[in-house]
Amino acid sequence: MIYAYGITVQGTYHIKNDIVCQDAHNIVKKDKDIVIAAVADGLGSEKYSDIASKIAAKRATTFCAEKITKSSSEEDILKTIKAAFTASQDEIEKTAAENGHSVDEYDSTLSLSVLMGEYLYYGHVGDSGIIVLTSDGLYKQVTEQQRDEDNRLYPLFFRDRWIFKKFEEKVCSVFLATDGIFEIMFPYLIKDEEVNIHIALARFLMDNHGLRIEKRGEDAVKADVEDFIKNIPDAQVNDDKTLVVLINASVESKIQPDEYYKEPDWEGLKKKRDEEYKRQAYPHLFKDKPEEKKADDKSDKDVAGPADGTDTTSPDDKSEAKKENKSDAKTPDASNPQPETKKEKGHFGWWRGDKKK
Repeated sequence: MIYAYGITVQGTYHIKNDIVCQDAHNIVKKDKDIVIAAVADGLGSEKYSDIASKIAAKRATTFCAEKITKSSSEEDILKTIKAAFTASQDEIEKTAAENGHSVDEYDSTLSLSVLMGEYLYYGHVGDSGIIVLTSDGLYKQVTEQQRDEDNRLYPLFFRDRWIFKKFEEKVCSVFLATDGIFEIMFPYLIKDEEVNIHIALARFLMDNHGLRIEKRGEDAVKADVEDFIKNIPDAQVNDDKTLVVLINASVESKIQPDEYYKEPDWEGLKKKRDEEYKRQAYPHLFKDKPEEKKADDKSDKDVAGPADGTDTTSPDDKSEAKKENKSDAKTPDASNPQPETKKEKGHFGWWRGDKKK
């Protein structure tokens, strides 16, 4: 049987600035083995995006629930999800027209999951996202955030950006979230590590070994997680926060070694990242020490020279040595190249962590 819980919490920034919550989610239980869920995030810069996100989440899930059955083929399910995205955007445009508004004020992201038994089918556009816990006990990122080179996201309106796929591995849990929560699952300090998902946090939110949702009940699990979400410090997330978790309690996930679940060494990772940043920002402070100068390829005896101190270097050798020294003075050390300006700017932009839509 598949259990589910969903939470949407207005962000503290929105509360302080009297801005409505622009996130939305919806869950439809078709039967005990088919559950459909979606999360949507209205663009903060648009006046009616909160209406758009509600329409997107509800219309897409109800559309799929009406069409998908246990006998639906993989191809039929993916076609239905695509049709659900079309129906959602069409309804958003119709609502805007009926209200006499520009559709440009009604943009939203949309991430949708159809969990059918052990298998996940999904549709995605924008910067929300999906993570799964596989039957092998591994947490895996399913979707990528869609943004252009200027960090502007692609909303539902961009039909050419829609993605529809089946996740090929068996799953026992599915996590959907808008960007406020999705991004804290991928802390920048572990961005380049082999495992870049915050496993301890993912386990708390979506692993049924700890949640025991079939025994405790969906409401009890939701209450605990909602309390946690509401108490996330503003320094981490002040945006609206939405997450949905689907758990197939009939599928047992393997337990990984303890090392997999350990909290990362945040202090050590921060020092490592700071060091890398300084090397990029101030490369002249980290130049390799020059190697000890060696006199051509002469033996120790030749290097030492005669006991009386006579210079035995031939005029031709001296001339060649001067050429080599002159050339070395102009050629950068290939083992420690200077960063290109473009790359350096990109690095600084990344370090600031600009995430604005």
